[in-house]
Amino acid sequence: MGKPRPGTAGAVTREALIVSALESAARAEELGLPGDRIVLSCKVSGVQDLIAVYRELARRCDYPLHLGLTEAGMGSKGVVASTAALAVLLQEGIGDTIRISLTPDPGGDRTREVLVAQEILQTMGLRSFSPMVAACPGCGRTTSTYFQELAEKIQRYLREQMPQWRERYPGVEQMRVAVMGCVVNGPGESKHADIGISLPGSGERPVAPVYVDGEKTVTLKGERIAEEFQQLVEQYVRTTYGEGGRRRRGAPVKKRDIPIKTAV
Repeated sequence: MGKPRPGTAGAVTREALIVSALESAARAEELGLPGDRIVLSCKVSGVQDLIAVYRELARRCDYPLHLGLTEAGMGSKGVVASTAALAVLLQEGIGDTIRISLTPDPGGDRTREVLVAQEILQTMGLRSFSPMVAACPGCGRTTSTYFQELAEKIQRYLREQMPQWRERYPGVEQMRVAVMGCVVNGPGESKHADIGISLPGSGERPVAPVYVDGEKTVTLKGERIAEEFQQLVEQYVRTTYGEGGRRRRGAPVKKRDIPIKTAV
């Protein structure tokens, strides 16, 4: 029976998706499929549509929900659209599995979809997959792209090491690394990371102080700063997350490892 005030085309389409998903799940259970083996997914390509559909699904059922913005697009557009939609729902506690759907670059592969999915979850503090590198944006205080190249190199190195580190160094995926480009933000951000380096910016002395667990340890200089900092990262991983390391997952918690909360 028609409604006295028909909904918009968008609202009708969203309701059709929701009803179809719920009725299909109910029919599957009637045919003998256990409810705990059913996961619902609705193919939606609009950010606001995805949010509205999954909010309503979460309200109407207890089935696990698979999130994913289909046909999100290429490059930054696809990444931004997927992140915008999924972040809202995940923050509300909606969603049990996720999928990122990106159009690959010409000649590219699909691995970027996995990386984006991991980074969304890790950036939101929901899961940890690999140590993340914080780096400042380029500005007039930086003399070159050196710190950006070092940040990219360290991030790539960390990801490449994770298959073997995951077994040898439990908890290393939560490590925080900072590669900063000048003295303005560098020391502060480096101190807040587990290990960080503050590279020289415009007009600064050609030295790069390294901070470990908030304390300045050494100062690097010369042509091998990148190689020496990578060695320091490797050493930090071994001593901190290796056998007997204080941040190794499962290690006894010491007072200095407990984050201090302050009122603002």
